[in-house]
Amino acid sequence: KHGAYEQFKRSLKMKPEEVTEIVKASGLRGHGGAGFSAGTKWGFIPKDKFPRYVTVNGDESEPGTCKDRLIFERDPHLMIEGALICAYAVQAERIYIYIRGEYFYPTRIVAEAVQQAYAKGFAGKNILNSGWSCSIHMHNGAGAYICGEETGLIESLEGKKGWPRLKP
Repeated sequence: KHGAYEQFKRSLKMKPEEVTEIVKASGLRGHGGAGFSAGTKWGFIPKDKFPRYVTVNGDESEPGTCKDRLIFERDPHLMIEGALICAYAVQAERIYIYIRGEYFYPTRIVAEAVQQAYAKGFAGKNILNSGWSCSIHMHNGAGAYICGEETGLIESLEGKKGWPRLKP
């Protein structure tokens, strides 16, 4: 009712590459220390390698940080819509939302929002009759500081010790 998921609906009417180009042109950057261009990062995904996944890094282990928590608690659909747009642009089949283990209340709010997204047809099979399918999964971290680093987070998602690995 307030316009949530409108940009996602718009994205589904475009080619994935067009979505990536719009994000590049927008200047959208990540919130990590490098402030890396989101569209450029999406463009690095090899076009011929599958499966693909999107991870949402909500570990927020840096002392004194709480930017992710505010989004999770106040507007989780904003994060879910962004993750879906990214997943569509890179043609990922799954989204993993990784939330800091101590965030019990935000986890409940995000889990409810994910259920609502499924109920409205924004996630799951053949999303909004687009022919594209994507599932959303939640994972709570174990409170390890290093899991805020992207490869440490992936290790943790895979059930291993959250420890950085070499990047490809």
